[in-house]
Amino acid sequence: MSLLRRAKREDNPQLLELFGAVPMQGELVLATQRSPDFFGLYDMQRGDAELWVNEVESGLDGMGAILVREGWLEGRPCRVGYLGDLRTRFSARRSRGLARFYGPVLEETAQRLGVEAFLTSVMASNAAALQALVKRKKRREAQPHYALLRRFSAVSVHFTRRREPEPGRFHVRRATPEDLPAMEAMLDADHRTRPFGYRYDQGELRHRLERWPGMSVEGCYLAFDGGGKLVGCTSAWDPEAVKRYRVMAYRGSMRWVKWGYDAMATVLRAPRLPAPGNDFRYFYLCNTSVAGEDPAILRALVEQVYADHHGKGYHFFSLYQGEEDPLAPALEGFFQRRLDFHLYAVTPASITREHFPAGRTGFEMALA
Repeated sequence: MSLLRRAKREDNPQLLELFGAVPMQGELVLATQRSPDFFGLYDMQRGDAELWVNEVESGLDGMGAILVREGWLEGRPCRVGYLGDLRTRFSARRSRGLARFYGPVLEETAQRLGVEAFLTSVMASNAAALQALVKRKKRREAQPHYALLRRFSAVSVHFTRRREPEPGRFHVRRATPEDLPAMEAMLDADHRTRPFGYRYDQGELRHRLERWPGMSVEGCYLAFDGGGKLVGCTSAWDPEAVKRYRVMAYRGSMRWVKWGYDAMATVLRAPRLPAPGNDFRYFYLCNTSVAGEDPAILRALVEQVYADHHGKGYHFFSLYQGEEDPLAPALEGFFQRRLDFHLYAVTPASITREHFPAGRTGFEMALA
């Protein structure tokens, strides 16, 4: 017998165990660590968060989270969902424990919370997840519809040799409290045009600065042109308090990548990649907006972030890069690694939608 129910705070030990025991599969096998509080990542976000678990006699054998926030779509306000933290043990996959409830739960949630579409990301090399979730099966009439929204990479810029920002057309400095209105206005104007953008007009930036552990005004970087106009911004955020990535295994080409990288790191006295069983030390670039999609602006921001954080014990920092991204030239010359993902727009079977606007989305990789 199995029971689908909403998770409770007292489920925390079982949730942490299940989440860490079912890693993300690919050439780099990663287990996400969320201790001490599994709900911490949800608590720091705005909107509604529902964590569903499948309980059997032996305990929890599956979970999946639904998060809903205010956003933008086609220039108008909407409610945006995100599907994440899907984990099922092998026994649950065989019995289709959680899968049996997936379609009906999503249908009911979309109607109850007024969600037009949900976002979800799947590692491109995770063939099992793509097969189970994305490919429609005739016997599953209530299966939600997955529309491929974007292909993207989580780009890791690794800290190797020390390098200083090169002189250029843009001046970059850390933000001060007095800069927040201008930064907020820039992010607001940008996200209004993005499919599934965030509501920075409703205080999203200030909320993050107040509620995201470790995020600070001093961790925000601003780029100005020669006339003193704000043309770019980003924030460096270390998620260690709520989320860490533990390496479980290196497979395929990643074995050779680790070998070569560690050899280089030894020469440069940089941090070696963690051995299986150990965690990466990293941070994200988020709250990123670049005027006119000019890679030179992002380059100036990345150079300053790199210079300020080199030698602080970090392996890398991560940022989103879409397929054929006009900002990609900004990272030329840095040592990079990519993990490829598919970003899907998911709609319930009753309101299937295939096409969505083009352009950079409001997807926040740091929260995935």
